[in-house]
Amino acid sequence: MIILNTTFHIHVSISDEFLRWVRESYFPSALASGLLTDPVLARLLIQVQEDAEGYAVQLRAASTDDAARWHDGEGDRLRRELTARFGQRLVFFTTYMEELPVS
Repeated sequence: MIILNTTFHIHVSISDEFLRWVRESYFPSALASGLLTDPVLARLLIQVQEDAEGYAVQLRAASTDDAARWHDGEGDRLRRELTARFGQRLVFFTTYMEELPVS
């Protein structure tokens, strides 16, 4: 199983609007694709910069190809929309992770 993790660092002034976007746009689009499942939204407990908050947005995919297909297509469109709306008040990066057995 592949975990698609995008970490966002945002200015506190856009926190409510950002969280609404994740819940109302990003996750529904990802789930509707049929490529991604199991959304997770987590607040980072470290502060990288004053007046900023961090969030991890995670979804699961059966393969790296499925994760990349959504991330590079519809996910890219959504993130560009977000960047156009908020400009330099946010930055993000994506990591693909392979889930491993615990034992």
